[in-house]
Amino acid sequence: MRRVRAGRARHARPPRGQPFTYGRIAGLYDSSLRLFGFTRAVEQFLERVDWCLPPRPRALDAGAGTGLNGLWFLRHFPGSEVVAFDIDRQMLAVLARRARRLGDLRHRLTVAHGDLRAPAVLTRIDTGQALEHVPLDAVLERLARLLRPGGLFLNLGMRPGPSSAMLGRLYRFRPYTTGEVRRRLERLGFVDVHTLRLTPAEFPANLTRIAVTARKA
Repeated sequence: MRRVRAGRARHARPPRGQPFTYGRIAGLYDSSLRLFGFTRAVEQFLERVDWCLPPRPRALDAGAGTGLNGLWFLRHFPGSEVVAFDIDRQMLAVLARRARRLGDLRHRLTVAHGDLRAPAVLTRIDTGQALEHVPLDAVLERLARLLRPGGLFLNLGMRPGPSSAMLGRLYRFRPYTTGEVRRRLERLGFVDVHTLRLTPAEFPANLTRIAVTARKA
């Protein structure tokens, strides 16, 4: 992982013409989430989601970053298995280090490299082998079609506003609106589609995040 040195402006911006990637500051990014209370706020939100899952659920954390959602799931569902993948290997290196502190729980976590545009092609970080998909009970972010019937989809996305617009310009992405996510899920035949707003008690995540949940029919 590359180190970020204070006072070196060239580390703060990507080369001209290239989008900035979180991986450049993976360790700092992960630490700042905890330092400023974002991690605690998201975990508090996840506690009140109506998961309603079977025993020993299998979950996929797609675009996992440093694993905030996936690691929470692993700790809170006994016997659960989690696959967490991301396109940025530096983020995955931080995730793997965090996972080593989980003790025996880490054996139920698979960290993989992959692209949201080709989710069927995942490679395990530990062995370099291709990972086969299994039916899933929960998908944390984006890949709703991989769920088994009755499984829960959770998208904790960017809340429309100045913050999401600024991040979209910086990282060169267009945040999907809540309405777009809901309409897509409904077209796919999902039921119990709900928008969940984060509360002031979940500050500061409530300033930039909003969630959509749905069940696969």
